[in-house]
Parts: sequence; structure tokens; C-alpha cells
Amino acid sequence: MTSKSFVEPFSTKTYQRRRAELIRKLSKISNGDFTALFWSGYEISRNSTNTFTFRANSDFLYLTGFSEPETLILLQQKNGKIRTAIGVRPRDFSNNRGSEIWDGERVGVERAPKALGFDEAFNSHDAFEVAKKWILQTPATFWSLGLTPDWDQKIIGIHTDSTAQMRGIVQEEKLMDPRPTLHEMRKIKSPEEIKAMKRAADIAAKGHIRAMKTTHPGHYEYEVQAEVEREIKKHGAQSTSYNSIVAAGNNACTLHYNTNRAVLKKHDLILIDAGAEYFGYASDITRCYPVSGTFTSAQKEVYSWVLKAQLTAIQTVRSGISFYKPHEEALKILCTALYKMGIFPKANPKKILKEGLYKPYFPHGTSHWLGMDVHDSGIYRKKDQKKEPVKLAPGNVLTIEPGLYFRADDRKVPARFRGIGIRIEDDVLVTKSGREVLSKNCPKLIQDIEALCGPKL
Repeated sequence: MTSKSFVEPFSTKTYQRRRAELIRKLSKISNGDFTALFWSGYEISRNSTNTFTFRANSDFLYLTGFSEPETLILLQQKNGKIRTAIGVRPRDFSNNRGSEIWDGERVGVERAPKALGFDEAFNSHDAFEVAKKWILQTPATFWSLGLTPDWDQKIIGIHTDSTAQMRGIVQEEKLMDPRPTLHEMRKIKSPEEIKAMKRAADIAAKGHIRAMKTTHPGHYEYEVQAEVEREIKKHGAQSTSYNSIVAAGNNACTLHYNTNRAVLKKHDLILIDAGAEYFGYASDITRCYPVSGTFTSAQKEVYSWVLKAQLTAIQTVRSGISFYKPHEEALKILCTALYKMGIFPKANPKKILKEGLYKPYFPHGTSHWLGMDVHDSGIYRKKDQKKEPVKLAPGNVLTIEPGLYFRADDRKVPARFRGIGIRIEDDVLVTKSGREVLSKNCPKLIQDIEALCGPKL
């Protein structure tokens, strides 16, 4: 059996540095000695003997670059000394289902320390016993409650038992959450992470472009989805970064529509929200284009307003501004659009904004963090009494995705706009000097889209 690389996409040293930084930060929070635990996750049954393709928990993946199920990492500071260990499944060359003959090569206990960059390794079948021993050696434990119920019970059980009786060992006093600290680390992307996210965006852009070129009236949404996802896989992404949304006509007014079974009509717009995951890093792009290849006047009018809002919001992005500033700028333009398009002919843009009249037509925010998760980790408001919005910083990546949605059955909307749903979404990196649109290779100007689509009979 040929040996493979078990750590991707960065070097083992990158993940060792991340773990060392996290240990330093957790040490400050715990005021000394602690043990931190992170679990990769379980395989999830799809049906009968089949499972979904395994993908490790993002926090675990960020700290290891390793994605095998049922793996536990332990990080400990005790009496000023750092110790790291990883529990992995043992090698198995049997004929039993689940063995390496069936499911592929495992790193195994013997190879894990060198291959994965840990001080030591142990059999994950013994994970609870090893974890208990480590936890009882320090007064503080970091564990992410709420993700893995069986391990929650185990960790809480150890905590409860150790506070009930000391018996000559250190009393367990603190059970804390590592996520606030780890997630703020994840929010600032390194140069190598940015490179991976650019690649993810470029791959997704190719998928969107292929869809624009190949879509015809009479196709089904799932056929368009197949073209997008074919291109994403063809160019090296391991998967899509979320379930693709391919929504024609009025379906685009359902924000997370993913039935993807309707037939495309000649005068429909089609909204595609699809991204690629490249070695654990996500892209998130939305484009809308006419099935016929040419925007109608009504479609062009709505699209132009949404595009104006999006371009303005993108230009707002820079270090030091509130996370919500791009949303506020986009919202001003969309409220003006609702007034000028006659949705609220008797209410001026200020009233539309102040009274929240826009919400049925723009019911979501403009941005979210992007990274290893498509809705990535990190807070949006400070956790103090004022709850002030966080400020953008170099290395942050966020989406900019305003939209307008006019349902076909909404009689308050002029007839020419009914059944039009438009969202335009890009991935934007905050830089020291301003911003960089990571998804810039995906066309969104009307003339560029029509040139790509071409007239369709």
C-alpha cells in the first residue's frame, strides 16, 4: 500500500504553530495549567452500509490539517511544560468492512507523531481513558460543549467526579469553551490561507461561467447544477462548500432553495448560489443571469439596482470600519430602489429604511464571515454590555451579497417585477490598503453576462 500525505494543504509546521499559539492563549485564560481536547467527528450514516464522505470538524482541521474520523487531540500545559498527543484509529489490514482494504490507508498510531507533528500518539479506542488521565492532571479543561453529545457526557462526568473527591490528585475546577479564542484566530487569514481561498473562488467562478455558457430553455435546474459541480470537481475542489442553490424564476425568491427540480423557461432569470471547498477552505458566490441570454427591461432594472448596492458595499470595505457598514450602505441604495421602482410609491427611501418596510424584499444581511466554514467562525458584536459591532481587520474575509426578491404572488409589487429574485455575492478580503475581491474572475456586469450566455433560442 502506497503511503500518502496525511496533512493538507499546509505543512505540518503550520499546524504545529497554530497549536502552539492556541496553547499560549488558553494558558492566559486559564491562568496556568490546562488540558484542551478536540474531536474530529464520527462518520455519518447515509443509508444501510453507506456513509457520507467524512470531513473533520473545522476547528479540528484548522489545528491538524488531518481528516480521519474518531480522532482526538489533547493539548496540555502542566508546570510550564507543553505536551501534545493525538488518538487515532489503529492500522487494520483485515478483510472486515471499515478496514484499510475497504476504506483506504490510515495513518496509524506508530506513524502519527511524526506524520502529524505531535509529541505522542495513542489508540483512539482508548481515548476516554487517556483523556480522563490528562484532564485529572490539570485544574482547567477546555472542551467545545454541544457538538458531540457522548463526549459531552464523558467530559462532564470526569469534571463532576473530580470535584466530588480529590484522592490525592489536582481538583478539577474549571470547564471552559476554547471556541471564542480559537474562532478569533481563524478569523484572521494567513497568506497561505488566502491563497487557498483564492483558489476556491477561482474554481467556483469556473463553475458559474460554465453554467452561463451551457444553460438553455427547457433544461432542468438539476442539469445546470450538474454543470456547475462538474466544473468544481474537475478543477480540484474536494466538494462544494454547501448545497448548491439553482433557482429559476420565482424559486429564486426562496433564499435557501435547493430542490433544484424545476424546468427553465425562456424568460426566467436563474439564480445560482454555489461555492467550492478547496482543502477545507470555502468560496461562496452567487450570480443571476437570463435563461434566454438577454435580460428583459424589468430584470435589467432590478439587477442594476442590486449590482449598484453590491459595488457600493464592496467599496466600503476597509480595515477599521464596522462589520455592518457595508450592509448599511447597500441598504440605503436598495431602499431608494424600492421607492423608484414603485414598490413603495408613497414612502420615501428614509421612511422605507426607518420603518423597515424593505424587509419583505431584502430579508437577510449583506455579509457573513467566510473561511473553513461557509458561515465562518468569529463574533460580529463584542461580548460586552454595549454589544458594539466588531471592526474589520486585515486578513478578514467576508461576503458581500445584497439582493431583492419579488414573489410572483405579491400583488403589492408592479406586475413586471413579480417572480424576479436577484442576489449578487462575492468574497472580499480586507487588506491593509483596502480590499481585494477574491471572486473577481466571476462575471457580473450585464454586458459580460450577456456576452457569455449568448442568445438562446
